[in-house]
Amino acid sequence: MIILTGASGGIGKELIPHLTKIDEVIGIYNSSKPKSKPVSNLTYVKLNIADSEEVENFIETWKVELNKCKKLTVVHLAAVKTDGLVINYSEEDWDLLMQANLKAGFLLTKYLLPIMINIGYGRNIFTSSRGALDGDAGAIAYSTSKAGILGMSKVLAKEYARFNITSNVLLLGAFKTGMFNKLSSKSQQEIIKKIPSKKCGDVSNIANAINFCIRSDYVSGSVISIDGAI
Repeated sequence: MIILTGASGGIGKELIPHLTKIDEVIGIYNSSKPKSKPVSNLTYVKLNIADSEEVENFIETWKVELNKCKKLTVVHLAAVKTDGLVINYSEEDWDLLMQANLKAGFLLTKYLLPIMINIGYGRNIFTSSRGALDGDAGAIAYSTSKAGILGMSKVLAKEYARFNITSNVLLLGAFKTGMFNKLSSKSQQEIIKKIPSKKCGDVSNIANAINFCIRSDYVSGSVISIDGAI
């Protein structure tokens, strides 16, 4: 079973067809249910993953089926982004990004770990951003939250390796979908100029990395860059 958060986002919607070729998929969305052709091994679930009560209820609803799985993978893709210089950045926006981009991943992982331990298999695959390393100007909360994911994944990798549970981070660059499409044309061109190949990535590259992490029991605590060498 693969649980994908952020299933209604640009990258999430494009990932779904790749992931359903690997395993059964639960696509988690927060507001609008994704529109897609019916697939027998795909189920969409509306869930606020930053709310511990909702996450616990989700686990309770699915625990029988999840405990029957031979493999359980969580792909943490959901994220939000608001920009602003530090001096003008609101506390409300800071709290929102920390909840959506960092707390949500912690909660879902925390409540799924007992099931992963029980079945003797778990793959936690987080998604971060170049901003976690480069500290993009105007993205104080986003860059900070995405940097926090690196530390969280490393701790998980060390604490639960003995249960055949791995944790890795996919450090994403520019993909011509999702947040990239919300940028101005000028900003998009500035990003593309920095990429050696002068092009955005295809989502299939993310799917390939996810499949690699699922199949690789000795790859853990790693940060895998999928950014075109930007």
